[in-house]
Amino acid sequence: MDVRVRALGAWVASSVLNSDEPLHPGTFSPVSDDASFRRYFRCAAVSKPMVFMDAPPDKEPLAQFLYVTEQLRRAGQPVPEVFAVDEALGFLALSDFGDQNLFDLYAGGSIKPGDLLPDLLLRLESLARVEGTFPDYSSAMLQAELALFPEWYLQRLLNIELDEEFWTVWASLTAFLTESAVRQPQVFVHRDFHSRNIMMLPGTTLGLIDYQDAVVGPLTYDLVSLLKDCYWRFDRALVMSQVAAYFDVWKKHPDLEGMDFRGFLKAFDLMGLQRHLKCAGIFARLCLRDRKSRYLSDIPLVMAYVFEVCSEQDECSGFFQWLQQYVQPRLEVPRL
Repeated sequence: MDVRVRALGAWVASSVLNSDEPLHPGTFSPVSDDASFRRYFRCAAVSKPMVFMDAPPDKEPLAQFLYVTEQLRRAGQPVPEVFAVDEALGFLALSDFGDQNLFDLYAGGSIKPGDLLPDLLLRLESLARVEGTFPDYSSAMLQAELALFPEWYLQRLLNIELDEEFWTVWASLTAFLTESAVRQPQVFVHRDFHSRNIMMLPGTTLGLIDYQDAVVGPLTYDLVSLLKDCYWRFDRALVMSQVAAYFDVWKKHPDLEGMDFRGFLKAFDLMGLQRHLKCAGIFARLCLRDRKSRYLSDIPLVMAYVFEVCSEQDECSGFFQWLQQYVQPRLEVPRL
């Protein structure tokens, strides 16, 4: 076992078990391995259901996680309880939400994907109204995320040499997507509200995880994370019906004045394009830099979303043509 797990054993013994005898690393078993430097463990020596987070403080400081957790808890959101924490060491003891996320339940056929969407929309509505001091999902942040696509996906993964033609098209696209995002109502955004971060707890209660990167940002961001999930594809008609239901809730918001459903749907799809371009870059980076090659299998779906939106929006036609010429031949994405 590595040094961090040995240190975790000493911390759990002291902070949770009130013991001076460090726990053996072998008593810890990994729970999950996410897209960050955080790791999660269960411990056979602890009888109370807990998950222990290892968050190296130089890479994953805990302050923001703790702050967002507290704001969500105050707002009545279903987040884990914090039992013990040491920010300096980067260790945290949390209530255990189990192993059943929505993706696994969808894939196993025990839940029909569409059955939970109305409840999830209600959860999104309440999340959007969470109050607190959170970073702004600024134009600079949106564009920095988009920059992951040409750097990590196009250049490093696909080995495409990008010329002036590409950068001209790209500059126009990123400006258009950013403008669409910042014009929306700015609300609390979980930022990763998808099937692998929504847990099914006993009694069919939903639990939320991986919310530490929350921001104040576009209204449709969490909606598109849910309905255009990077890991699970919903039928388009179902997606449109849920977008319409969400629009009905928010259409009287001052920042949506004069916007009809067609305009809201366009804003939703463009937000999805921003997110999926970012995710293609992140998945490529996880493979190439972090040696997490399993994320490569998630790229075809996000690129299918990218192709579809670009084929439907006139403002994206130049980028769509570029994708067809240079990226389409390398992908398992159906030609539209």
